Amino acid sequence: MNKNRYRKIVLIYLLTGVLWIIGSDWVLAQFFGDFENTYMISMLKGLGFVGLMSALLYVLLMRLNSAELKARINESPEQLFLSRIPSYFSAIPIITYAMEVREHKALPLWISENLSDVLGYSQEEANSPHWWQNSIHPDDRLRAIEESKAIITRGGGDHYYRVKHARGHYVYFHDELRLIPNTNPPRFIGIWRDVSTEEKALEQVQEYSSKLEKMVLGTVTAISHMVELRDPYTAGHEARVGDLAAEIARKMGLDIDTQYGLRIAGLVHDIGKISVPSEYLTKPTRLTVSEFEIIKTHASNGYSILKNIDFPWPIAEVAYQHHERINGSGYPRGLSGDEILLEAKIIAVADVIESMATNRPYRHAQGIDKALDEIRRNQGILYDTHVCEAALKLFKQQGYQLAG
Repeated sequence: MNKNRYRKIVLIYLLTGVLWIIGSDWVLAQFFGDFENTYMISMLKGLGFVGLMSALLYVLLMRLNSAELKARINESPEQLFLSRIPSYFSAIPIITYAMEVREHKALPLWISENLSDVLGYSQEEANSPHWWQNSIHPDDRLRAIEESKAIITRGGGDHYYRVKHARGHYVYFHDELRLIPNTNPPRFIGIWRDVSTEEKALEQVQEYSSKLEKMVLGTVTAISHMVELRDPYTAGHEARVGDLAAEIARKMGLDIDTQYGLRIAGLVHDIGKISVPSEYLTKPTRLTVSEFEIIKTHASNGYSILKNIDFPWPIAEVAYQHHERINGSGYPRGLSGDEILLEAKIIAVADVIESMATNRPYRHAQGIDKALDEIRRNQGILYDTHVCEAALKLFKQQGYQLAG
């Protein structure tokens, strides 16, 4: 209130009192005859009373105004800010809330008014004990509850889940919770941010990415089949090498992206054979030294073909290095040890196992046991030890079998 408003209040009180005293005494005088002296005395007394009360009321209101001003002056900026926090929170499109934990149960304390704008519920509904759990999407409920317990135990964290809108549809939320220091029982403050648009965009990106992966795999598979058409004796070799390499990588604990990249690398690791005369590829007898030298060019030719394709994995280098050996006895560059990519080491082991276990133009299949024995005897010499161990466990402990 300001001073002008105080004056208006006092003036209204004064006028009302004066009119009442004058009017009421005048009415009495009219009804009861000659009361002139009595009327004048009574009126003066009444007017004096009203004047005194008006002055007193004005003084009291002015003191109240002074006290309010003093309180505002003494109030710190922090106190002012804190007193206005609820209105600030309700003005932003993020739901804020507070809760406390008693006897291992999370109890709601407060939630911002904009809940009704975002989810269509009132504050009273949201502050009921079971509203949060009952509003979570059934497919997300158990996970969200367990994650929330873990977040409370840690003293803070965030997670994602869907919450039912009052109209029936579900809204994706990012829920972030933080412990308020020095509170007993523990109290937390949290925010809910609607990420439905982001989730929808992410789903579209994932769908596009899935289609792109299928397209890449389809294209690479088609290229692989072109190589196989020139060498029907090795039909399916590339796919089997890729599958085995991916499984070895999984056994080694490598990530899914690396596993997928090895599957692709397996499909094209021999693409350089396109430049090798088909009569050498299908020759039923052993190759001469000069013929084998021509065969060996497929590694560098494969690199030349693949190097300008922007794969998210080192596919060209894997094709270049898959005949290198860790003791430096391989080809075409005689690389050794850490000079060879891990992916190339994995493809090398998968290539040897598949080649020995299946038929070739110049020999029958030697079988999986001999192939594994080759890997066992030469681990740490020709082939990477960790890769060999993973491959042996894959076949011996998990019963892995090459695809037919």
